[in-house]
Amino acid sequence: MKYTRLKFAVLFALLSVVAHWCVGERLNFNDAWKFQLNDQPGAEAVDFNDAGWRTLYLPHDWSIEGEFDKDNPMTDRCGYLPAGIGWYRKTVPVSNDWKGKDVELSFDGVFMNSTVWVNGRKLGFRPYGWVSFGYDISDEVNSSATITIAVRVDNDKQPSARWYTGSGIYANTWLNIREKVHVPTSVIFVRTENNEDVLVDTEVVNKGRATLAGELVSTVMSPSGAVLASQSESFKLKSGRQEKFQQKIRLQDPALWSLEEPNLHTLVTQLKVGREIMDMVETRFGVRNVQWKPETGMWLNGKNVKLQGVCNHQDAGALGAAVPDKILRYRIQQLKDMGCNAIRTAHNAQTPQFYDMCDEIGILVMDEFFDGWLKKADEDYGAHAFDTWWKRDLSDLIRRDRNHPSVVIYSVGNETHGEVGKEMVELCHQLDDTRPVTSGNCEPQEMDVYGVNGGSEAKNFFDDLDTGGKVFIGTENPHTWHNRGFYRTQMWYRDTYEGKKGRRTAHYYPNLTMSEIFTYDWTDGSERTHARQTLRSDYDNSSISVTVRHNIQKLRDIPEFAGSFRWTGSDYLGEARYHGGWPFKSFSGGAIDMANFEKDLYYLYQSQWAIEPMIHILPHWSHPTLIPGIEVPVWVYSNCDEVELFLNGRSLGKQEPGKRHTDMQCEWMVGWKPGELSAVGYVDGAAVQEDIMRTAKAPAQIQLSVDGEPLADAARDIVQVRVASVDDTGTFYPYGENRTYFHVIGSGKVRALDNGSPLDVEKYFEAESRIGFFGLTRAYIESTDAEGDVALLASSILGEKRQVTSSKVTIDTKLLVLRGGLPQSDVQVFYTTDGSEPGKESSLYDEPFEVSLGTTVKALFVLNGKPIHLMEERFGQNEGFSFHAVEGVAVAAGEQAEDARFENAKISKEGSGFNGKGFVEFNEASAGSGFIEWYFENDRAEGEFDLVIRYSAAGTPNKEQRATLTVNGREEQLVLSTTGKYRKKWAVVKIKTVLQAGANYIRISPVEDTELSVDELTVK
Repeated sequence: MKYTRLKFAVLFALLSVVAHWCVGERLNFNDAWKFQLNDQPGAEAVDFNDAGWRTLYLPHDWSIEGEFDKDNPMTDRCGYLPAGIGWYRKTVPVSNDWKGKDVELSFDGVFMNSTVWVNGRKLGFRPYGWVSFGYDISDEVNSSATITIAVRVDNDKQPSARWYTGSGIYANTWLNIREKVHVPTSVIFVRTENNEDVLVDTEVVNKGRATLAGELVSTVMSPSGAVLASQSESFKLKSGRQEKFQQKIRLQDPALWSLEEPNLHTLVTQLKVGREIMDMVETRFGVRNVQWKPETGMWLNGKNVKLQGVCNHQDAGALGAAVPDKILRYRIQQLKDMGCNAIRTAHNAQTPQFYDMCDEIGILVMDEFFDGWLKKADEDYGAHAFDTWWKRDLSDLIRRDRNHPSVVIYSVGNETHGEVGKEMVELCHQLDDTRPVTSGNCEPQEMDVYGVNGGSEAKNFFDDLDTGGKVFIGTENPHTWHNRGFYRTQMWYRDTYEGKKGRRTAHYYPNLTMSEIFTYDWTDGSERTHARQTLRSDYDNSSISVTVRHNIQKLRDIPEFAGSFRWTGSDYLGEARYHGGWPFKSFSGGAIDMANFEKDLYYLYQSQWAIEPMIHILPHWSHPTLIPGIEVPVWVYSNCDEVELFLNGRSLGKQEPGKRHTDMQCEWMVGWKPGELSAVGYVDGAAVQEDIMRTAKAPAQIQLSVDGEPLADAARDIVQVRVASVDDTGTFYPYGENRTYFHVIGSGKVRALDNGSPLDVEKYFEAESRIGFFGLTRAYIESTDAEGDVALLASSILGEKRQVTSSKVTIDTKLLVLRGGLPQSDVQVFYTTDGSEPGKESSLYDEPFEVSLGTTVKALFVLNGKPIHLMEERFGQNEGFSFHAVEGVAVAAGEQAEDARFENAKISKEGSGFNGKGFVEFNEASAGSGFIEWYFENDRAEGEFDLVIRYSAAGTPNKEQRATLTVNGREEQLVLSTTGKYRKKWAVVKIKTVLQAGANYIRISPVEDTELSVDELTVK
């Protein structure tokens, strides 16, 4: 629903017969807030001195502005960023037009634990970070010349979720100014029946002192703005009363809302008292008919529609949780262009404009409201507030979102459990009886639609599927990992092909080659502290149980498989433990990386789900360490009738893309030879699409371009600039990792820099430079004024960091006009190669030059005679990507003790033979109070698992050490035999236990004076 107050140019014909109107306003309240990090006692007071605070504009996320640090309390779960407490304040004069009115201050989203004051009066507290809410401030407006708003946001206790949340007022704020008789926020409920009847529930409140009689008029406008039908009803409200009115409006042949044509109607609600219009609200909605059938899934307007979905979190890489509207729209449209038609809001509702955009673009939404109903992270909503607040939060969210035609199903939880599930479903039905309710693996017997997460990927899942007569959706499948530009030819299973339980629930897929042909990686192995700290192949060969192609085939061919929501559409910050933790900071399960660059996986989906002809080759064709003649699996994704592959102009033959998962890609084994690889797609015998990969020489230039809409003539607009590393002919260099430096000329600034890397831990916010990641860098440039020219200067010292094929260095500068005209730009670059600081007396750069390994090139960038920035790039045998990496160097595939939570114990390295970076050691003082606790997330179904605990136990004072094992509150006693050679010799003990789907807490506590050390927990 897009909910707006009157804009005077709208509906003039409806108002022409009215003598006067007193219609309210909805004012954007984002400008000129004061902000200060850390707690500020007394900051709610009107006279508090905030002169030294920073002035900013909402939305705002302070965590994304901070430095990454492995010791930050957000930990691996939330991406190693800072959290804390922050305060916002804003003082505004009260307009005379507001006096005597009903004034509401509303927040679209604050993470989390927000407390709001106005003129020193506490308005309220909301713990949940993903809910919209508002407060009545009419008394202060009526009695004061100014109002001072203070907001305290407490995200100090961490981790407060299992993924990155952001911190602060990350969404819009509003002032709603209305007459005393008005339509309150989110009380209109509009839905359609049989694609012709519009059913409308409207609540009207009278906050005035006298009884008022009037007329409620509901008018439906067509997508083009024409009046289609109207209905009125008289009302008489006593002071302080709020009543609901129900109306039915018949439409003749309305334009339907669909994925292909997302036509939006507008319901105009007017309250008339005499000849005055006291209130007017516009509510957008869609006329569409949705049916759910267990045998075939969802039907939209009589058409069977498979939910080709993705799950996505709120954050957008370097922009954090406060995602600008322009970028959010780009990301949604990007998914639709991939062929995606549905998004699951994992695992919380998103900002209101997200639903508006899905309405407009034509994307279906599974509106998910909560993650856990119990604790899933130590300090999350489930741990502290769910029991008290869920009814109010769920009610507020459903009322807010239920008018959106894009929202077709609700989800009330993810991998959690509890008797409350039944009550939640009942509340959903009470507030909205038009949409079914599901969940991701939560109390399926209570749900309308049977939703299963990763367990639905198992090879025999559909053979044994019994939904109890319900529609089935794969709420989180498939799980596959991919990094843009990275390739391996060996099939990888997260839990090995044997699986966690040794039951071989994964499908079998062969390797692409007999042995691995690619050896480049982010490290040669020495920096890897965990076996999971590897990048993952952008072929479709990195999975838990099922490949993307196989899942696509199942979704298409199994009638009762109603929908699949891959984990995820875009990469996201947090859950880095799946990649072994620091320096990995994010989860790489997306088809698109955090910088909005598409992976090869994106084009696989596009070839199967999109309609427009397309073609895409992988891998790239720059392989400097491959021996000529080694066969490379060349895949081509296409939805054309036929594909022909050429190497250096010679045809390697034609193929037809197949329907089976093994044949969806056209595949050639091509002997490696530098040159040009091209693929041509044919439809009805005519060539319609072509993709070309050329072998690149060493990087020598950068290319700048804009992805998405250009910079508008508005303040605080944003544009995303793509920086590509290319050779001297303009061919893309796919290993590009040289640092690019940025300088904005005119009315703009750098908002943030990114590159999509899961392990680059440099600061995002207002950075001046960024390394490349597999050839690409992203710059977000923001306008500071509505007028004025804006241009971006980007500079880079370019060359192969390890000099695999070339020792040549080039210094390149490019200028990109973002708004207005070309600025004066006299650029000079002075450089040194001996490590000294460059100045205007240093060598003036005019052509490429050679350097030896071990050289640091420094350069001074001078613009119009003024030094702008100092650049630096080092070339050496241990710099940048390794082209001869050894994956086996890493140790420790289990959950390391030193990364777990513990009390009355210490991390020690005084020993030998331990895995990881150390171990946790108990002592005499640990008995009765010490413990070590691991959080383990089971993305499979509930079942029996083996816990393998690696430990060392001294022989004194007891020959056996006793401890308590607690799994999700269930206790059992452990007897651990002594190992001898304490902290040097290690043993394992295996315990069978049941782990629930989702969050599990596994704790070991010594029960007596002990000399016990714990090294690792492995779950099998």
